[in-house]
Amino acid sequence: MGVTPMPAPKRLDPSQSRVARLGAAIRCLRESKGWSQAELGQAVSMSNTAISKFETGRNFPVRQVAEALDRALDAERKLFEIWDQLNDDPAAKWVEKYFAYESKAIEIHHLASSLPALLQSDDYIRAILQRGMAYFGGDLDEKVAYRQRRRAILERRPDPPSFRAVIAQSAFDHIVGDASIMRGQLLHMLDALTRTNVELRVSPFAVTGVNPDLGTTQIMTFKGGRRIVYRVDPIHGIYITNPSDVAQYSALYDQLWRDALSSDESIAVIRKALEEKYPCAPSDLTCP
Repeated sequence: MGVTPMPAPKRLDPSQSRVARLGAAIRCLRESKGWSQAELGQAVSMSNTAISKFETGRNFPVRQVAEALDRALDAERKLFEIWDQLNDDPAAKWVEKYFAYESKAIEIHHLASSLPALLQSDDYIRAILQRGMAYFGGDLDEKVAYRQRRRAILERRPDPPSFRAVIAQSAFDHIVGDASIMRGQLLHMLDALTRTNVELRVSPFAVTGVNPDLGTTQIMTFKGGRRIVYRVDPIHGIYITNPSDVAQYSALYDQLWRDALSSDESIAVIRKALEEKYPCAPSDLTCP
């Protein structure tokens, strides 16, 4: 019985898309080294499937990956220069811009009706990002790595930023993944709150005065005292830099911080949620 020959690799047309030119360069450099996609993937700690998506233009690598590919392929920055010329993706630029701000902040004040990204466990991160894949697309592993990279800001040494968060009590009723993931998430938060640079307060269901529902709002303070506000909804995000507007957001945040439960009371709310909503499964021998 004859063997059906494997089809030749699909020829790339660099005019088809913004990323096809980069994909053609990656493939050319890889083949000149005599490497398979799997071998290149191993060199940059990625799967051969990820390399295939880069080469066919289905995915566009983030900066760190582009630099790693350039080094692995001995491209002497030529591959990265192509990446830099083509990196006009607004989403990619937004990601790098936001991380640059967050990583330089000395104080981060967070307000949301959900659990803060910087206090999320690995399982929770993957589960909540998986939910959005059908809407926003992209590479799930890259999204998870980016959020883990952000989270690491709070643990850096020396001089991690001071992080304060006000979250709505209803955040603990919003189940992401399953009860096991939620339990691990709340335990992760309690562990994070033992660090001296992390503090959280819960805005209870019945709050008098100012309405705390502002969506996700983050106020970042930098050396020298400069502050910016970042507000986001499920689709868009905006930066607010006008000093007068920033001052109003800061004053409102301070009021909400004062109106929220104390830090000790907030920790008690988290522990109560663990006991009542996400208790240990009877079969889980690892639970105390």
